[in-house]
Amino acid sequence: MSAERIFIIGGTGNIGVKAVNDLLDNKIPVTLYARNPQKVASLFSNDLVSVIQGDFKDLSPIKEGVKGHTRLFLLVSDFFDFVNIKKTIATYAYEAGVKQIVDISSFVVNLGWRSTSIGSIHYYAEKAIYDIPNRGHFVTLRPGRFMSNHLGMMRPLTDKGLFDNGAPDSPQGWISTNDIGAVAAVVLREDVNKHMDAVYSLISDVVTSNERAAMLTRITGQDIKYTQISPVEKYHKIMESGHFPHVFALDLVTDLDGHGDDKPSPVIEILLGRKPETVEEYLTANKNNLK
Repeated sequence: MSAERIFIIGGTGNIGVKAVNDLLDNKIPVTLYARNPQKVASLFSNDLVSVIQGDFKDLSPIKEGVKGHTRLFLLVSDFFDFVNIKKTIATYAYEAGVKQIVDISSFVVNLGWRSTSIGSIHYYAEKAIYDIPNRGHFVTLRPGRFMSNHLGMMRPLTDKGLFDNGAPDSPQGWISTNDIGAVAAVVLREDVNKHMDAVYSLISDVVTSNERAAMLTRITGQDIKYTQISPVEKYHKIMESGHFPHVFALDLVTDLDGHGDDKPSPVIEILLGRKPETVEEYLTANKNNLK
């Protein structure tokens, strides 16, 4: 068994499950912080998995629970108190002797300071951890558009098409959640001095919206077309869903063209020793989850 012991925050979603499974495949013991231990048991049947029950309202179980661990995987999806949650967890970890944190941030941080609301909270969370005195290493992953959005935010079968405000033939970068989790697991098991305080922006594949529609047509056998709508139309469609506040809806109509998401990230293949997962491969593997 490895001398490493990884504390996992956010281990039951798509990214976390992939990271945990890759660590377990390498015989590295993990401890998951989770609201529902039964869910953890249903996802991982392995003697190398431990669970500490808790949520983000009370982080005190982490202060004791993280002791004895060498590294921390940090993925927080609760935006209500995002910066403070991440800073508090990171502080507990470094005080306990954790030598490396691998944090899941966002590609939109690259757009610049206070250019988007989502980018801003991720920026301030990164900075809060970076500025912790006498901390260990801090590796940040900044993924772009999630391919998994096709399974939730978009409903190509129900809507009989794809609708967005990007130009039909404009290249867009997409990231596989499998690639994010795999990269995180590699960083968590390699020498901390190799990655130091690295920042890795992650794009797996680049396709146009028309190409995505054609892929979905091939995969599902249904005629899926791409329709370009205005940013205002997209904003109202997002708000009608009831899932996003106003400021996040504005972010989601922001055009990322020209901000470096138009080419795959070499670091994915460099670290994984394989090509990144393509959009078509991801959609084919998740065909039964399309709505």
